[in-house]
Amino acid sequence: GTLVAPESLTQRKAAADTLALLIKDSLGVASRLPGDVRAILAECVTTKSELRDGGDDTPSVRWDKFDADVLEQLIAVESKEAQLAAANRLLDLTRSTRVDNFSSSLAGILRTIKRYGHENLAPVDEDAADGKQRKTKAEKMAEKEAWREILAEDGIIDDEGKDNDGAVDDRAELGKLTGKPHPDDVLLYAIPVCAPYQTIAQYKYRVKLTPGSQKRGKASKQCLEMFARGDGGDKNNQASGRTRELIKAVGDNDWVQVMCGDVKISAPGASKVAKKQKAAKKGGKRK
Repeated sequence: GTLVAPESLTQRKAAADTLALLIKDSLGVASRLPGDVRAILAECVTTKSELRDGGDDTPSVRWDKFDADVLEQLIAVESKEAQLAAANRLLDLTRSTRVDNFSSSLAGILRTIKRYGHENLAPVDEDAADGKQRKTKAEKMAEKEAWREILAEDGIIDDEGKDNDGAVDDRAELGKLTGKPHPDDVLLYAIPVCAPYQTIAQYKYRVKLTPGSQKRGKASKQCLEMFARGDGGDKNNQASGRTRELIKAVGDNDWVQVMCGDVKISAPGASKVAKKQKAAKKGGKRK
């Protein structure tokens, strides 16, 4: 047989901590809600279970039907009035139609409130004979927009139900690009681009290319050195270690492919870099 070493106390504690992070207690999160809001949500997920001995039906609150993350979103809502509006709207849905996923329904209501405000939720029509509640235009638009965002994350175009053969929409990636990174941004890659100078005038790292005699390979290396030194259009800017690593990680072919033909580089510090390259080249020949 195979001998398996028993888990140490540290391993068991780490596993328990990991499980606690992955699985949150919905009831514990719900207890942080205001009492009247919590009571409405409890009514939404209260079920009756029949006892085997033929006794009475026993009501049971199924808090497990809510994801703890969605309940935390409800806690984060700006006002108690909005929380009550969201809870009452969910209760209206449970009374008028079958709700299969309470977390998704509540999340959709919260998105509507975030976009349009809780005042635009559909009012309760107590005189309706069939008890059906119609969604407002704001709710329909919020649900439609939420669905488009979900599809966009997967690169799928939502073309109003038309047959598009699952075309990939590259525009979904454009929102992830920035020419002016902030200190709080999490940077993943550096991508060289070539565009009219007015278009990239606000970019943090930029140089101006004009017709000249410098080959693309040599020009790209000069640009790389300038950006790595933090001279890209801002004398007072020093490239951070992370940014410098990302710039250096760009392949030579990626630099060359985005540049035009023979060029001349115009940017603060360009002459210094050119002189430094010439000096290094001469020093190499002397050796």
